[in-house]
Amino acid sequence: MTAQHFDLRARLVDKATPFLFSWMSMSGAQLAGQLARLPIEGVCLDMQHGMIGFADAVNMIAAINAAKRPAIIRILWNEPGLVGQALDAGASAVIAPMINSKKEAEELVRSAKYPPGGGRSWGGYTALQAFGLAPAEYLKQANSATLVFAMIETQAALDAVDEIAAVPGLDGLFVGPSDLSIALSNGAGIEKTSAATLEAMKRIAAAAKKNGLVAGAFAGTAEIIQTYSSMGYSFMAAAVDADLLQWGAASLMKALKDA
Repeated sequence: MTAQHFDLRARLVDKATPFLFSWMSMSGAQLAGQLARLPIEGVCLDMQHGMIGFADAVNMIAAINAAKRPAIIRILWNEPGLVGQALDAGASAVIAPMINSKKEAEELVRSAKYPPGGGRSWGGYTALQAFGLAPAEYLKQANSATLVFAMIETQAALDAVDEIAAVPGLDGLFVGPSDLSIALSNGAGIEKTSAATLEAMKRIAAAAKKNGLVAGAFAGTAEIIQTYSSMGYSFMAAAVDADLLQWGAASLMKALKDA
C-alpha cells in the first residue's frame, strides 16, 4: 500500500486498541473532510439510512481520503452493483446490512473481491486515484487492501453466524445492535446493552475470533464502546454526526452557564 493511503487492514491487526470511526448520516464533502480530521480514525458513510446518495459519496470519500483517513461505506443493500460501486469510489471497507445466511455472505464476498477470491467487475478509476496505484498494482493489492463486513442484526443471522463467519474472503462481522435488540425482544424496544443483546454479541465475537475475522459493531457512546471493547470488538462506530454536533453545542452552553 502506498504511504499516501491509510492501511486499514494493517491497523486492524492491533485488536487491543479499538479502531473508532464516526458515522455520517448527512451529506456534504466539507463536513466529511472535517469529520475526517477529528481525533477519530475513520469515517463511515451511511448509505442505507443516511441522506447520502452516490454522487454525494464520491466527493465525500475523496475528502476523507485527502485527510489520509479510511472511508467506510455502509451500503444500501447486499447487491453486487452497490458493493462494487462503493469500492470503485475509493472506499477502504464496505459494510453490508442484513446478511442472514451463508449464501448471502458468499454473494457479498463474490461482489467485493476480484478473481480468484470473487467476481468483482473491473472499472472505476477513482479507486486507483484514492490508493495511488497503477491499474496492475491496484488489481494485485485490492483483495487485501479493501475489507468487507457482513452485518449481523437479525435472529436468522445469529442462528447462522458460525456458517457466515466461516465464509472464505469475508473480513469481518459487524453487529447492528439496534436491529438485533429489536429482533431479540420481538419488537419490544431498542436496548443495545440488554442482557440478551450482549449475550448474542458475545456469541458473534466468538465466531469472528474463531475464524480470524474482525469483530465490529455500532456503539455510539463512550460507555457502549467500553462495553463492546471488553467483549472483543475492535472496529466500532464511535458516534453519529448529528450527535457530535449536539454534544458540542451542549458542551459549549454548559461551559457558558458554569463560567
